[in-house]
Amino acid sequence: MNRYALTFPVRPESEAAVAEILAGYAGPPPGRPQAARPLLDRTSVFMAGPVVVRVVDIVCPPEVAIRHLASQPQIQAVEQRLRPHLLQDRDLSDDDGRRRFLAGSVMRVVASRNGHTGHLPRAAAFYRALPGKGGEVARLLAAEGSDSDSGTTVFRRRDVVVHLVESSNGMPAVPLAGRLAPLVDLACPMSLVTDRVVGAMA
Repeated sequence: MNRYALTFPVRPESEAAVAEILAGYAGPPPGRPQAARPLLDRTSVFMAGPVVVRVVDIVCPPEVAIRHLASQPQIQAVEQRLRPHLLQDRDLSDDDGRRRFLAGSVMRVVASRNGHTGHLPRAAAFYRALPGKGGEVARLLAAEGSDSDSGTTVFRRRDVVVHLVESSNGMPAVPLAGRLAPLVDLACPMSLVTDRVVGAMA
């Protein structure tokens, strides 16, 4: 199983509309309907202000998952509804457009630890580091341990860092907020927009 995070900005004051669109549609098939393991296992969408972050657990390269999703009528309809709200236009209907979207949105996994099985509740925190401090913020978060029955993943794209926790015991709203304060100009909990597993994938 591979975990990826994709991030993209939306227009200011579009946050509520975007959240409604992303939370309210029926998910497409998870792919490989006759296979023992579908292409897609789980997807979660979080928002922090005008920033959207989608975390996906998949058993294929991201370009394969994006191609599968982009072929589904439900996703095509969602993309049309999202388009007026996007800060950067995108076209997922062809290979070049999908490659450009992935190149501009994939966050690097800095650390990932998983001490549990199954699908535990997810929460995430968002950090916008000061210029040039994104790597340090990510490293400090990655160095934090996790409980044996929980999981944690740290993603980074330039000066944006996301800390994902999977736990039945919850998590601090903003881990290491005090320690990281000199390195960031924003640190806040993210709103969970939707969280779907196989059979209700998006």
